Amino acid sequence: MNVALRRVIIAVVIILGLSVAGCGDRIDRAMLKQANTALKAGNMKAATDNTKKVLQKNPRNLLARRLMSKIKGRLIDEAEASVEAKKYEEAVKKLEMLLELDPQHEKGKALLATAKKNVLLAHAREALGRDDSIAAFQDLKEALRLDPQFEEAKKLQVEAEQKAQEKIANLMATSQSLIEQEKFEELRKLSQDVLAIDPSNLEAQQLLAETQAQILSRSKEENLEMARKFYEETKYESALLKAEEVFKVDPNNAEAKELIQKSKAELTKPDLRLTGLSKLKGRANAHIEVPSTRERFTVTEGETFLGEGDFKVLAIDMDLRAVVVSYVKTGSQQTIFLASENLGSTPGSSP
Repeated sequence: MNVALRRVIIAVVIILGLSVAGCGDRIDRAMLKQANTALKAGNMKAATDNTKKVLQKNPRNLLARRLMSKIKGRLIDEAEASVEAKKYEEAVKKLEMLLELDPQHEKGKALLATAKKNVLLAHAREALGRDDSIAAFQDLKEALRLDPQFEEAKKLQVEAEQKAQEKIANLMATSQSLIEQEKFEELRKLSQDVLAIDPSNLEAQQLLAETQAQILSRSKEENLEMARKFYEETKYESALLKAEEVFKVDPNNAEAKELIQKSKAELTKPDLRLTGLSKLKGRANAHIEVPSTRERFTVTEGETFLGEGDFKVLAIDMDLRAVVVSYVKTGSQQTIFLASENLGSTPGSSP
């Protein structure tokens, strides 16, 4: 490549680069113009979003940095005005937006704590107004965490505690009636409500423990009964699930263990197919196949077959062309009829 051609190529590349950069600058300027217009209109979100996009592409963009500084200044000014006007929820929104832009903004963090504690105080007053001392107590606890010297919250907490104790007394008074009616779910909620107000209440702690035990016991018995029912209905997957639920809360439950073992055995039990019937020296024989393994057995009444004697022949009915077998692992019985394709090809009899 000669020198002149090389110079032409370099010049073209430089021009294209400048063109692309100029295009990018125009887009950035347009976005910043939109951001500035949004800021003037009070649309802080649009102003913030556009400015952030420009800064993400070019963190050194002086115009974007100046505009972001102006946005943060506007947010803190408006938040202060909202706090002075006691519009605390409005202030929280603006301050959260500010701290998303600048997490280390000290004035913003301090003002947010002030706004939040007052929002919580207002919520606590509303809760007491609707006789929800639990919610009031929790809101005041959080407000005092933000400012342990918050006098208004301290005063309201005294009132909330008084109403809470009254509520505890009323709740505990109804507990005996619920116990007699065996309404254990309601008892659990009652004791949890009491402990939400007073975590150290020993009576409620004991009531909760006893109630939980009753609920578990009742749930265990219900699951065990359902496991039995499903097993009897040959719904072995459902029986297994219910028996395992019992086993989780009572690993020593012998019936649950047995149901689990039997259900698993039934679920893995191989299918059997009766392929023929015959008589040899006056004794009926059944010709049985295991389709999954193609194993074949010729057995008489009382004989066991497959594996370690997994199945036992209980009866052979030549007239019905069927055989009754027992699954030794579980004791379940099944009647197998001669496969339709073998009806005309039953092995013959021998005298």
